[in-house]
Amino acid sequence: MKYLTILFLLVSTTCLAQHDGIEIDVVKGHKKITYTAQNTTSDTLDLFFKVISDGFRRSADRPIITTVPAKSTINLLTLIPKKNADTTHTYIAVVTKPEHNIQIRKTDTVVREIRKVDPVKKSGN
Repeated sequence: MKYLTILFLLVSTTCLAQHDGIEIDVVKGHKKITYTAQNTTSDTLDLFFKVISDGFRRSADRPIITTVPAKSTINLLTLIPKKNADTTHTYIAVVTKPEHNIQIRKTDTVVREIRKVDPVKKSGN
């Protein structure tokens, strides 16, 4: 019985613990739907955000890559539904810290190469 009580307390506190990061809110207005991102940490975070939608005026299939400052909220996207159309929308959000991003560079050669550039070690040409 003692172990069951301890297990219950561990599971319940783990489920109630709030994850720090970026919270995506969907705000439904009179004739629009707005996506906002709120950074709940004290660090600046990078966000890759993509909405897959159908039945809206603007195609939201292009991804948004943005930096969300610490303890702030930004507007990401506003969707306006078409008249007499069935609408669906879902989103994908990937959050990373700025120091974990990969910087890429496009070369001038005919064959396109994408190389990882280490920001600490810059190669001299």
